[in-house]
Amino acid sequence: ERYRFETEGGTNGYAYVPLEIGDTSFTLEYDITIESINQDGAVRFGLTSTEMDISKGVNILGIFSNGRDGRVMSLRVIDQSNHLFEISSLFSSYCAGQPGCETKRFEENMTYHVVMRYNKEHRQCDIKVTDRTPGGLSWGSYVPLARDIYALNRLAITTKGDYVIGNNAVGYLNNVQLSTFREVVPTPEPTTLPTTAVPPPPTTIPTPTPTEAPLNALVLCGGIGIAAGLTALQRRGQQ
Repeated sequence: ERYRFETEGGTNGYAYVPLEIGDTSFTLEYDITIESINQDGAVRFGLTSTEMDISKGVNILGIFSNGRDGRVMSLRVIDQSNHLFEISSLFSSYCAGQPGCETKRFEENMTYHVVMRYNKEHRQCDIKVTDRTPGGLSWGSYVPLARDIYALNRLAITTKGDYVIGNNAVGYLNNVQLSTFREVVPTPEPTTLPTTAVPPPPTTIPTPTPTEAPLNALVLCGGIGIAAGLTALQRRGQQ
């Protein structure tokens, strides 16, 4: 979606979207096309605190400006203690004596893709600006920070703190995307200890002790009957 803007100093103007990202790392990407920009004009877009003031914290802003050094780009960070960290595409700002390094300037009516990142772990912010044409503009740099940045709660384009009159800038923003990074702590899985089957104790079957079984009553009665019969036969023989 395309967002039209026209900025001018001395108007205390701004436009913003409220957000809550805490103090986590983030990446902001967008496309910007500046159709016209007057002398001393500037387009400042990024994350800010409720104040949205370019002269005090807290803010992290990507800036396209047309000042005494011409049309240059910069990254500007102000922390909670109003410490300023800034770097621009001027040779004297970012090259640090590197051979072949030169000032990078933007042009009107060209679309540039901007990537701004805040890395909480390394305490730094960086910016990269490119265009889509082969061999086109490509500039990037970073600033180290003294502390973590927090209290950023608005995505804003602002002129608060700019008191220059007549420094209009006209253009539009497109393809705005904000991504935050949060540490994901995996839920530990319960540890199941291996179970060893315990064999049942051996079953001892006792060996029965032989015992004399009592005579069967029928056998006993039969024996008595036989004895009585023998006695009767003996008595008959004696007679």
